[in-house]
Amino acid sequence: MNNRLLLYVAFSLVLFMIWMEWQDQHAPQAENISLEQKEDKIIEDLPEEANLLSESKISELKKTEKIKPARSKVKDENIIIYNDDIKITVGLLGGAIKRTELLNYFETIDKNSANIKLLDFTDEYYVAQSGLLHVKKSSNKELKNLAPDHHELFSVKSKNNQSLVLEWKNKDATIIVLKKIYLDESGFVVHVKNTVINNSNKAWIGRQIRLIRRQGSGEGRSWVTPTFTGGAYYDGAYNKISYDEISEETRFKVVGGWVAMMEHYFVSSWVFSKNKTNLFYTKGILLDDDRNDYIIGALSEPVVIQPSEKGELNSKLYVGPKLQTELEKISTGLELTIDYGVLTFLSKPLFWLLNKIHTIVGNWGWAIILLTLLIKLVFYKLSEASYKSMAKMKKFSPKIQSIKERFGDDRQKMNQAMMAMYREEKINPLGGCWPILIQIPVFIALYWVLLESVELRHANFIFWINDLSAKDPYFVLPLIMGASMFFQQKLNPAPPDPIQAKVMQMLPIIFTAFFAFFPSGLVLYWVVNNLLSIAQQWKITKSIT
Repeated sequence: MNNRLLLYVAFSLVLFMIWMEWQDQHAPQAENISLEQKEDKIIEDLPEEANLLSESKISELKKTEKIKPARSKVKDENIIIYNDDIKITVGLLGGAIKRTELLNYFETIDKNSANIKLLDFTDEYYVAQSGLLHVKKSSNKELKNLAPDHHELFSVKSKNNQSLVLEWKNKDATIIVLKKIYLDESGFVVHVKNTVINNSNKAWIGRQIRLIRRQGSGEGRSWVTPTFTGGAYYDGAYNKISYDEISEETRFKVVGGWVAMMEHYFVSSWVFSKNKTNLFYTKGILLDDDRNDYIIGALSEPVVIQPSEKGELNSKLYVGPKLQTELEKISTGLELTIDYGVLTFLSKPLFWLLNKIHTIVGNWGWAIILLTLLIKLVFYKLSEASYKSMAKMKKFSPKIQSIKERFGDDRQKMNQAMMAMYREEKINPLGGCWPILIQIPVFIALYWVLLESVELRHANFIFWINDLSAKDPYFVLPLIMGASMFFQQKLNPAPPDPIQAKVMQMLPIIFTAFFAFFPSGLVLYWVVNNLLSIAQQWKITKSIT
């Protein structure tokens, strides 16, 4: 009963993964557009001040030439700065973060392969932009162009390896903006500091805009790694937002929080001060009827800078791997992008324990084995009760079969006779179910820990297993897993229904085929758990029979 229920739960999980893969494969795909087309066809993301334009309003304003396309024909120039962990490409047009290369994360297990590019403006258009929007108090033409938004051209004022200072001036140089983009010595945080120098005779009032824009393709879901790709934000609670939801153009005010685009293992996020209010917004843009761009961003409250004074408007961008201990330090709730789902309350302590074991043994594979052993020890008594119940059922299976043969098709009398036998022999037919029901949430929580942890990406174990996040190249672990499932079934009482018995016999073969494409870390966990279960069950069965 124990093993049967566990298999049913696992089988349902696999079916769910297959369904998500089917959804992903049958979703409409956007065609690729050349870089030149991208430069010409991107339209305004956000208007001045707080109001967002609808697509119809944009078309109307474009006809009357009241606004210009977001990207001008001015030739952009790219500047590179870097630290020990990240290299970023900054464009002079808006000071956009156009590319981020993670220097210690590679496309493949080979460290000579290309670095992971989390943001990139060439292949899949995915950039982080920021700028200033002047709050107009008059229609006077002299008040135009008093702030560089995320499409204005800057010039380079100074630069070193970790820091870049850009400069923007209006026509008469009454407003000067110095945009400093800099990195710490290590880490994945990009700091953006805007210094506004007001040389005019009027107060300058402006807002800060920060957004992440991404072409709508991304990793998507897979039955092997059913993880989320899309937007997210934190407003006191963690919220995922799909591309379709982003297109609905929502707006709402939030104190503190963050906005992000995320995918399996990696996230890019603008994070905000805890005591500052921002207008969060989302927007979808359709270009040429065959490309969708998705935007999630935030607009700050107005800042007033008096004549002959200067003020600062600061932002912080995280672009890197989902390292739980690092994300917790950067912003409240940002670690939730490591999405363990409804079982987060179990998954987080399991990861903490896994991480502590890794600091001792120095190998994620051995850490998985030791964690599985610890979990098995915690649930030893529950498993013992379950296996004792199954051992008794197996011991009396000839007697059960005799009752079935005696009463034939009279199911009422057969059930009465079997219940009488259970009472006489002190057997609880459900005794094998309840202990495993308590353990299933822990097993599923650990499954998500192993699936979501970037630490296991390209992590070496032993022998041929050189990447615990990839499938076993020789399928040795899946075959061992299948064999262990088969052997464990032999220790269980056979199902009374012949059809059910045949289905159960096929499950080890089916699961071996599925697990052949699962990450090695997950299969390793399942193999160790099965072997420990077999050892415990065999010992108990031998003592009873």
